[in-house]
Amino acid sequence: MVLIIGGAYQGKTEAALEIAGEEPDRVMNRVHEWIRGRMDAGAGQDEIREELFGIAECRKDMIFVADEIGCGIVPVDVFERKYRETAGRILCDLAKQADEVYRVMAGIPGKIKG
Repeated sequence: MVLIIGGAYQGKTEAALEIAGEEPDRVMNRVHEWIRGRMDAGAGQDEIREELFGIAECRKDMIFVADEIGCGIVPVDVFERKYRETAGRILCDLAKQADEVYRVMAGIPGKIKG
């Protein structure tokens, strides 16, 4: 499993597709938005983590792509703070399990694990 993180519009998708090569269906883009959608639907952190790790278990070659959302001002809104914390914690857990982790900045993927 591979995790690619970075700021918005930094080239994460392009890096993921390059790693995927001839298998673009390996890429699960916008994981942070998927987490938010599950929270909007009422799912808790443990349930979301279980679902995401279930996907990772079924597709060990999956490439997960997510924006870093915790590198800014702490939101005033309670839900936004909870979302930021939930996404951050789940992505930390995903990084621990990943074989490789990349951080993309200005279109340049830097390997930080694996």
